[in-house]
Amino acid sequence: MRKLFKIFSILLFFSLFLTIEVRANSDEYVYLGGDSIGIKMKTGVYVAGKYQVQTTKGKISPWKETDIELGDRIETINGIRIDNNEQLLKYLSTCQSDSLQLVLLRDSKKINTKIDVVKNQNNESSIGLYIRDQILGIGTMTFITLDNYFGSLGHGIYENKILVENSGGSLYYSKVSSIKKAEPGVAGEKRASMDNMVIGNILSNDLTGLYGKFSASINNKNKVEVSKQGQILKGKAQIYTAVSGNVIKAYDIEITDIHLQNKKATKGIRYKVTDEDLITQTGGIVQGMSGSPIVQNGRIVGAVSHVTVENPIYGYGMHIEWMIDEVSQLR
Repeated sequence: MRKLFKIFSILLFFSLFLTIEVRANSDEYVYLGGDSIGIKMKTGVYVAGKYQVQTTKGKISPWKETDIELGDRIETINGIRIDNNEQLLKYLSTCQSDSLQLVLLRDSKKINTKIDVVKNQNNESSIGLYIRDQILGIGTMTFITLDNYFGSLGHGIYENKILVENSGGSLYYSKVSSIKKAEPGVAGEKRASMDNMVIGNILSNDLTGLYGKFSASINNKNKVEVSKQGQILKGKAQIYTAVSGNVIKAYDIEITDIHLQNKKATKGIRYKVTDEDLITQTGGIVQGMSGSPIVQNGRIVGAVSHVTVENPIYGYGMHIEWMIDEVSQLR
């Protein structure tokens, strides 16, 4: 079962009043992103859904008596390590047993459970689970460090509200072919196609974004200063993003609220899109804009992370320092 991961959410407003811990960071300058990117992230084999198997005796749920939950990663079957869908399906095709012993990984804990094997109407072995071993999606590059690490998305990649474990993957440029405009209550989206050339290796999927090592050449990228939370002001700012092809443009927004945070968290910046050209083209913030850098007074201050679906000209952003901190953990 395949589907693009979703990169929007209905947002709630919380006002935080915190004292910020000031810390030194070696990344005082970065190259500004805004590029439309394609993502292929390996996840290992995990459970994306369950279904009843149609057999000659009716519908059967092989997983009914198991401890399997959506988002569980399948580590082994009968002691044999499983790394991708092909291995699992091949094992099932030669299976002569009426049950399998699974070792699952959930929240870094291993779980042992047994699942029945049944024959469907085509006499094929089935365990009634939808499985997935990679996630495909479209997003936006936030920044590239001077030593070629990248940060993107401004939020993690989730499946069924669970942060997906990264088992490696690749980053590509993508080209926006069309826009489904956002409307109140209906999320819009960028429609894009991935290029073939790999431009980076994915190393981390964190709640703050997707990170890795950038391998392509850096041409015509602007170097910008990295802002701290205390330097962000309410008022005019810009987001850099591509809504046609991979042409990056700056679009005006107004920062309306700043939530000061003393530990990494999402939704640190609230803003309103004020650029009439962007509103005309997209209706506001749409899926695929996640990661678009937010710039104020020549500094990168954050990244687009969420849209308020009920009113898509409003959105939230991630404080850039949390993304910079995550890159530091990769070195």
